[in-house]
Amino acid sequence: MQPLPANKPVAMPTGLDERERAFLRQAAEFCRAHVDPACEQWEKEEFLPREIFTQAGNVGLMGMLVLPGLGGQGLSFVAYAHVIIELARHYAALALDIATHNSLCLGHILAFGSQAQMQRLVPRLASGEWLAAWALSEPQAGSDCGGMETTAVETQTGWELCGHKTFITQGRRADVLVVLAKTGTAANGQKELSAFLLPKEQVQLVRKIPTYGMKASDTAEIRFEHAKAELLGQRGHGRAQALIMLDRGRIGIAALAVGIAQAAFSAARQHAVQREQFGHPIADFQAIQWMLADSATELEAAELLTLHAAFLQDQGRRTPKESAMAKLFASEAATRICNRALQIHGGYGYSRDLPMERYLRDIKLCEIAEGTSEIQRLVITRQLLKEV
Repeated sequence: MQPLPANKPVAMPTGLDERERAFLRQAAEFCRAHVDPACEQWEKEEFLPREIFTQAGNVGLMGMLVLPGLGGQGLSFVAYAHVIIELARHYAALALDIATHNSLCLGHILAFGSQAQMQRLVPRLASGEWLAAWALSEPQAGSDCGGMETTAVETQTGWELCGHKTFITQGRRADVLVVLAKTGTAANGQKELSAFLLPKEQVQLVRKIPTYGMKASDTAEIRFEHAKAELLGQRGHGRAQALIMLDRGRIGIAALAVGIAQAAFSAARQHAVQREQFGHPIADFQAIQWMLADSATELEAAELLTLHAAFLQDQGRRTPKESAMAKLFASEAATRICNRALQIHGGYGYSRDLPMERYLRDIKLCEIAEGTSEIQRLVITRQLLKEV
């Protein structure tokens, strides 16, 4: 066997067909044209203009997993993960909002909605005409769904919701929300949870929560007071539905982490080659070389775990363990990569003149959102022990 030339690295198979590769290139061009010139201003204002989601819808980014018959792109989950990685390389707050819209909100409706609900809602969501939010977390119920207090009651005219949700991405801006609420007590004594669709007119907006990172993303606190709601899927199946959605959502968070880490690593490597101290590029010093080596290794491992979980989703598999592994490793590795990247930049990295400090702030969310790292370890362990 002839050895490969040293200057010709082997490309990892992406699993994308030509249409999906073209879409990925289009997403990158969209970011260069519409995101890169404006993202620093969005960061200062802590606000994403509505127009950017309309523009994203125009190029298909708001309905990536929706079949063409309902106005979407019909991408594989692997292709979707690649796109979220690309978006996150440019501006993580926008990538977060688009990922949540696609995998959690639209995903929930596509998986459990009736044909009438899908026909009514999905085309407008996939086009970017409407935005969606997924409301699970409450002040006393994060990863512990058993602490949920938002209640839905069936009346003669339909379902009504009362309650309080927090840390809801796009909660103040969504035209339609998927909301989890308790609807009674299950046979095993646990709270019975069900999923509901709510139009924006039924939501009381409390505030945009000020956050450490992802500042431009609309992280909201909202309330419901006898809000008119529509059952989504079967009554009492909300907990199972949410777990299925979180399997998919956690892959999106892992992809988000990989994209942020790619941006930080690329900047650090370039800076190490260009920055000179003591008469040498700092890339000549072993301390910097080892930071780059560790970051490159962790980055490739994180991407592989993420794409592996996405591949299994495309095979129709449940992926609680694989999704948790991808999110756990990618988020924690990306935090280390971003920290090293800032360190390599020195004082320049600590300043706001460069996006290094933003990468480090933004990446922290990936260790918290859709289940903290500690929750991911619990999920992984439970799945491992089931396999014994």
